[in-house]
Amino acid sequence: QSSPNSKQTMKFLVLLAAIGCASAASSNAVTCDECQSGAGALVDHLLTDASIMEQGAILKAVVCPQLDDAAACEGAIDMWFGDMASCIYNHFILEGDVCSLLGLCKKATIFNPRDWTCEECTDLLARTAAYMSEESTIAMGVEYLQGDCFCGAEGHTEGCADLVSAVVPLAMPVLAQTLIEQTVELCQEVVMVC
Repeated sequence: QSSPNSKQTMKFLVLLAAIGCASAASSNAVTCDECQSGAGALVDHLLTDASIMEQGAILKAVVCPQLDDAAACEGAIDMWFGDMASCIYNHFILEGDVCSLLGLCKKATIFNPRDWTCEECTDLLARTAAYMSEESTIAMGVEYLQGDCFCGAEGHTEGCADLVSAVVPLAMPVLAQTLIEQTVELCQEVVMVC
């Protein structure tokens, strides 16, 4: 049985699913407007204080024990995860226009706006989880966080880049697996299907 923390992490992954999976989706039924609306709402939700706390708790429980200094990892997540999440979610989902990257805003569609189906939602989540676990996606996340948005921001130490390179490669697959485990719940809660 999944914890509430897993549920919040899965919401984040639903948004990421749109990033990596929409371009490969076999259905043309989800419109650009539907995707953009869902992406914006998901980012808003994922960046709430409660969601950040829940996502951080998952990372502390699963990722930190894998590192040499688990206590330092936990402290860093408590202090910095909200900033990291804001950088990643806003950059990859909104600024990167994930819906266009997935091909949902480039092609003309004959479909009128309508509700998502359970099959579309579960397919996008599965593809998103796969995307999140790809080495190239993880490398992009590490590089972006080591740049101006996170490590280059005020208050970060010289050890920031090392922290990012230690935590992010472990965190992304954990978040992806959480997405897989919570697919039905997320589809029910985020797009109200399944």
